[in-house]
Amino acid sequence: MDVTTVLGSVILLHTFFYYLDRYLKGKNSQRYSSFLNRFPVQIDFMNVRWTTSMFNKALCSWAMMRLKFLSKWYNVGTVITLLLCIPSLILLGSTALVSFENMMTNKKEEAMLQPVVPGVNLPSYDLPYYLITLLVCTVVHEAGHAIAAVSDQVPLVSIGLILWLIIPAAFVELPTSNVVGLSPWKQLKIYCAGVWHNIVLSAMAFAVLMMLPILLIPLFQSGAGVSVVNLNAYSTDGHHDFQVGDQLTQINDCHVTGVESWRLCLTAVLLESSGFCLDNSYLASSSSSDQLGCCNDSELSRSHLCFLSSPNFVPKKYHCLRAREVSQLSSAWCSNHKGCSSVNQSCLMPSFHSESVNETDSSRLIIVKRKSADPVLFAGLPNEIYLSVYVSDYVPRIFIGPQFINFIEHLLRYISSFSAGLAVLNVVPCIFMDGHHIVGALSEIAFEGRGSISMKRQTQYALVFLGTSLVVINIAFGVLTLFL
Repeated sequence: MDVTTVLGSVILLHTFFYYLDRYLKGKNSQRYSSFLNRFPVQIDFMNVRWTTSMFNKALCSWAMMRLKFLSKWYNVGTVITLLLCIPSLILLGSTALVSFENMMTNKKEEAMLQPVVPGVNLPSYDLPYYLITLLVCTVVHEAGHAIAAVSDQVPLVSIGLILWLIIPAAFVELPTSNVVGLSPWKQLKIYCAGVWHNIVLSAMAFAVLMMLPILLIPLFQSGAGVSVVNLNAYSTDGHHDFQVGDQLTQINDCHVTGVESWRLCLTAVLLESSGFCLDNSYLASSSSSDQLGCCNDSELSRSHLCFLSSPNFVPKKYHCLRAREVSQLSSAWCSNHKGCSSVNQSCLMPSFHSESVNETDSSRLIIVKRKSADPVLFAGLPNEIYLSVYVSDYVPRIFIGPQFINFIEHLLRYISSFSAGLAVLNVVPCIFMDGHHIVGALSEIAFEGRGSISMKRQTQYALVFLGTSLVVINIAFGVLTLFL
């Protein structure tokens, strides 16, 4: 299903449960009341919230046993988070400039930070990765606030999850009076803890991603081709077609060792035409009365392919032959007759345009070799394969397929980039974000014992206004750039 269908279905479900909740509460249903007592779910319009305090005692006990470590951990995290503030403002400013230039000049240069819109710059099939990543990043972020607060003797009110449309997130409720009563430095540690956890999560995900090829050596091999993990919009019609799990080793005369060489080999097919060296005796025995038949869209073209002798061979000869038979009998790849080892051989080039019309065609006959299976013969554009056949570097040594590892690798990439992006956005002094509270605590430390209260407030307002403006401008420019 596409993104529009998914969103429409989710909106209908939210609407149904919202009015069902209101109806059951209006009737004072005892069963529904007992259900809500056991599962404290709050249903509002287009969002569902679940809160609980059942983990408070366990979390407090765990933190009390590690107070010294947690104190050092969040002291280091606070310093690193504060060092990130200025670079984040500079990054937002440069990103806004890049987005503005893109709009003015119609360029497609990518900015460092940009909004992610499912179905626009986020593939719809990546939506599950996106939602899982958001949940993981927000849970780790809120865990930072909760653990930092507990380690400074601030009790937890509750923790919970919220689902807004299809977007999941976590949250922590802390007693405001207890947090405000702490010293500015302890407040700062609590406010910076979420960003600090996102920084650590991003670094850990990136480190594991880089070490995957080493960690997976017992299960997978690299450099031995690529494995097909997904066929996006590609239809498999039979035995001689791509299948999930195939190990692809060669494209025409180009050897495939990994994902990057897979891309380069497909590009090489488009840039250079390759032919087949065939014995003249075979061509003579396979001659048809209508050699131009399949070159002019006749019935013969449904089962045969038009081949043309290489350009430096005069006069030109046309041959209507079965492509798979040609590929099996060919002794070598060639670009002209000189590329064939024998004078009794001819170099035949696949032809995809009609001789009756003066037209050109960039289609190619692409032969993709597979381990333990017949080669795939594809007549068309190389980018059709590149966009529809999703491959992985990980070739399984045993029965475990690459789909699971591909899922892990893809998820790690999302977590690393999204967690870093959330850290950058949250440290900016924007209203409703952690940066707003960080600026407040910092100003308390900076103006303690000096300056007037009005000066302190004006400084806070100026920084929050600057940060909020940068975030709003970036979101506005980023969304406009996507749709222009």
